[in-house]
Amino acid sequence: MHYVGVDGCGVGWIAVFGEGPHLAYALFGSIQDIAQAFPNAKMICVDIPIGLPWSEHPVRACDRLARVALGRNRQSSVFPVPCRRAVHAGTPLEAREANQADLNRSLSAQALGIRPKIAEVDAFLGGDLRARSVFLEVHPEVCFWGLAGRSPMAQAKKSAGGAADRLKLLKSYAPDVHQLLDKVSGEHPRRDVCPDDVLDATVALLTARAPKSAIHRMCGNLTVDQIGLPIEMLYAVPYER
Repeated sequence: MHYVGVDGCGVGWIAVFGEGPHLAYALFGSIQDIAQAFPNAKMICVDIPIGLPWSEHPVRACDRLARVALGRNRQSSVFPVPCRRAVHAGTPLEAREANQADLNRSLSAQALGIRPKIAEVDAFLGGDLRARSVFLEVHPEVCFWGLAGRSPMAQAKKSAGGAADRLKLLKSYAPDVHQLLDKVSGEHPRRDVCPDDVLDATVALLTARAPKSAIHRMCGNLTVDQIGLPIEMLYAVPYER
């Protein structure tokens, strides 16, 4: 598989892949396992912050742009990203203290919850230069926004209406998405992988396999962080199926 969409889930990560209308999935315990499972991948779009802020640049421009694009109803899905010291801190208290010292703000519960996965990806990409050109950051709400013609989803993804809206959009690009969702739900409890994890990984896949002319990067003037990791979010505008 040349293109893969990845989202975090209860057991680690869910990867969605497949050519044409047919979708498949696999669960992985680590990001390294994903790299080993798809050695020939051209692009793996993963829902995780990659380039991290630091004291001189405490707010990532891509996050600011994403909040503006998503508008009042969806902007809360883009949370402030922690600095590298906070990501790799030993305890939540140490993480909060490091973030306060470096970025002059504490950490949200959402940031604390995803901190281990950010640390995992940061350590992996920090030690694998080749992987930096393959593993690229996406934000699912920005991806849905892009594929919907740069229009944000009207309802939250965990609501019945929000899930239905996202499924409808995904189905126009991947008719098998309902079957994929049913398969995952039938094989795994929600504590391991939730339905919105499947939808988020699927929209990441559709972004990864979009034509080059349809893929855009949401970024500012500063495009890399202190260790050279990209500070950007990929998204795709509507493209021919």
